This record gives sequence, structure tokens and C-alpha cells, in this order.
Amino acid sequence: NKAVVSTQSTGIATASYHHLDNYLMFNNVEGVYTFAFTSERKDNCLACSRASQQLTFAGSDPLQAFLDTIGTETGFNLRKPTLTAMVGGENKTLYMSNLPQMEEALRPNLALSFHELNMQDGQEIVVTDPGVKMPVHFILTLT
Repeated sequence: NKAVVSTQSTGIATASYHHLDNYLMFNNVEGVYTFAFTSERKDNCLACSRASQQLTFAGSDPLQAFLDTIGTETGFNLRKPTLTAMVGGENKTLYMSNLPQMEEALRPNLALSFHELNMQDGQEIVVTDPGVKMPVHFILTLT
């Protein structure tokens, strides 16, 4: 009965006090321990938002430049990325590194320029990786 009252009073306090409205941890193993903190989220967070990120390249740059950039400058620890894009109305896999046979077959794409791959300014490239839970969308700005 005391546990129910304690749980309900914690719920009322959480709902009525502005500073506890974001995240409250309640541990009732031995005694009562609580703490609260405010979680904040960046609007352009790559991990938790679906916002597309803009990247700028020359049209003559190879796809390898894109792979290098997303591996070092975007804040991701991409180990085995897969790159796909809609090209000519069809979903095209540009590179896949997690399967050895596919990686070998698609490796020549890394040396091709964006123009040779028929990529356009404003083109979206979707990146998936086992280390990232959601696909990441990048919009190309080609100069």
C-alpha cells in the first residue's frame, strides 16, 4: 500500500513541477532514489532526427570523397556503410561494404565521379550502417 502511495505521489510531483516534466528516474529497490534532468535535442542531430544533411562536392569528385567525408566529418563512426540513391527513377546501390562479394562488385563506383554516376545537384544519398540505427539522408550540392 505504501509503494502505491509513493509511486502515485511521484507521478503527481512529476506532472505538477515544471523541472521534472522531461525525465525522471525512480528507483525503489532499497529506499527511494530519484533524480531528474532535462534532455535537450538539436534540431539537426544526425542520430535522432530525420533531417537531411547538406554536403557540397564538385561534380568531378569521386564517390570515394563522399565516403571519406561521411566517415570523418559528420560525427558518425561508420564502419561498413551502404550508399543508395534514386538515379533515373530507380533505387541504385552505389556502394556496399558489409558483404565481401557486393563490395568487390561495387568498388569501381568509388573511383567514378558524381557526374559519371548520373548524380544531380540536390540528389539524396541514403547511408545505412550497422553502427547507426536509422538511415542517414544526405543532400548533395554539386558545384
